[in-house]
Amino acid sequence: MTDYIYATACIRSMEDKLIKEEQFDQLVEMNNADDIFKILENAGYGGEDGHFDIDNYEKKLGEKSKYLVNYIKELSDDEVFDIFSIPSDYHNIKVILKGEALGLKRPDILLNTGTVPPSDMVRYVNERDEINLTENMLKAVNDAIDNHARTKDPQIIDLVCDKYCYIEISEIAKRSGNDFIEGYISLLIDTLNFKTCMRARMMGKEWPFFSELYIPNGNIDEKVFIDSFDDDLTQIAERFSPYEIYEVALKGLARLDNTGSFTLLEKLCDDVLIKYIRKAGFKTFGIEALFAYMVSAQMEIKSVRILITGKLAGMEPALIKERLRLAYE
Repeated sequence: MTDYIYATACIRSMEDKLIKEEQFDQLVEMNNADDIFKILENAGYGGEDGHFDIDNYEKKLGEKSKYLVNYIKELSDDEVFDIFSIPSDYHNIKVILKGEALGLKRPDILLNTGTVPPSDMVRYVNERDEINLTENMLKAVNDAIDNHARTKDPQIIDLVCDKYCYIEISEIAKRSGNDFIEGYISLLIDTLNFKTCMRARMMGKEWPFFSELYIPNGNIDEKVFIDSFDDDLTQIAERFSPYEIYEVALKGLARLDNTGSFTLLEKLCDDVLIKYIRKAGFKTFGIEALFAYMVSAQMEIKSVRILITGKLAGMEPALIKERLRLAYE
C-alpha cells in the first residue's frame, strides 16, 4: 500500500483538473465554438502543441487517451492497468476482421493505445498467431470468423470480440486481488450484458443469440436475462431490482419503450459506473485512486466528444446535456 503514496498524491492533483459538471453545463450553453474549444484547450485537451480545434479534435481526444494510459503506467507498472489498453487491442481486431470480411482495409482507424502495436496486431491476426495473441484474442478471432461465416452479419464480429475483450479484462481484475477493481469490472459486465440483451431483443433475436454473447463474471446470472427475454419492456425492470443497474433498467427501458432510443440507457449505464468509482474518494491512498481516476478521465473524454459533436450538429443544449455523463466529483 505504501508504494502508492506518491502515485496517489499525483493523481489527487490531477483530479482537481477534471472538468466539473457545472463547467460542462456552462459549455453546453455557449454558442461560440471557438470559445468552447479554447476552454477545453486550457483544460488540457490541446496536447503538446497546445492547440485544440474543430479540425483536430478527434486526433487530440485520441492523444489525450494515450497520454493518460502512458501516464498511469509510469506511476504503476501493475498489470491491472492493461484493463484500459485492452479494449483498443480488440477494437483493432474488429477492424482487421471486418476488413477481411468486407474486402476493405482501414489502417487509418487502428488505435495505437493498446498493448500490441497496430502493425503487429495486423500480422498476428492475419497469421492467427497463437504465440503473440492472448488465448482470448485468439478465441475472439476464430469465433468471430466462424460466426460471420454463418450469419454474414459484420456486426457479429463486434459482439463476439466484445465478449472476449471483457472476459480477458475480468481475468486481469481477478488476478489483481483487489475487491474494488473486481467489483467495478463485474458491474461493467452487468451493464454490457444488459445492453446486449436489450439490443438483441430490439433486433428481433431469440434468447440463444444473447446466450452466445453473454459475458461471464458479472453479478447477474445469465438466467435473469434469459427469463426476462420475452417480457414486455415495461415489466423487465423489476427483475433487476436486487442489482445496482436497477435504475438503468427502470428509467432506460421506459425511454426505450417510448422512443426506441438507447441514448438514455447508454448514459445511465455509464453513470452507474461513475457512482461506483466515487467510493475511491474515501481512500487516503492506494491503487483504487489511480484506477478511479482513469475511469473518470476516460468518461470525461466521452463527454467532451458528446459536447463537441452535439454542438457541431446544432443540437439543442438540453439534448446535449441529457447525454453528458456524470463527472467524478
